[in-house]
Amino acid sequence: MGIDLIDEKAGALTRDSNALKGRGKTPAQHERGTTLVEVAVAGAVLVFALASLYALYGITVKEAKTGDTAAIAQQNSIARIDRMRNLTWNNTTSPSYVATLLTTPASSDNASTISREVISIYPAAVPQTSPLPAPTPSPSPTPGSTPFFSVTKIGTGTPVISPSTPSSILGERLIRVEVTTEWVASATTHQRQLSTLISKSGTKTR
Repeated sequence: MGIDLIDEKAGALTRDSNALKGRGKTPAQHERGTTLVEVAVAGAVLVFALASLYALYGITVKEAKTGDTAAIAQQNSIARIDRMRNLTWNNTTSPSYVATLLTTPASSDNASTISREVISIYPAAVPQTSPLPAPTPSPSPTPGSTPFFSVTKIGTGTPVISPSTPSSILGERLIRVEVTTEWVASATTHQRQLSTLISKSGTKTR
């Protein structure tokens, strides 16, 4: 009978020991679970941050490219204006010569960037002074919306004169030259436009 008591006590001790061991393992398992959740959350935050940075990089590159193209278009218009100012009066008022001018790109950068170029020659009024000079200059027609002629070049195509047979404007004393440069970015057409006044006896800008 004494042996049975020992066995029962040993069994109780064994059961209590196992229970304590089980309770001792529970915190460790809980700690491991929390660590995995933290790693998953940190990984998700990292992926989101990287995706945001990649999207921001794409937007930055796109904006930089758009700015570079706009600068090229601006430089193209300035170069065309400068070239027109340096022409003789006969060449400035000659549609065929202006078409020849548009045949050559203003720079190597705009050859594949510019989608359309237009050079238009408009009438302009001769400024009147007081007292009037002698001899008094004959005023040109009042500036209007219709140009004497326009020369249009699309891409690398051949420049087209409109109207095809413009009337002579050699008798004019003052004209307005307007240069339009267009390019396409993100399926949208953008435009830069510059103009200058050119007189038969000199050059005036605005």
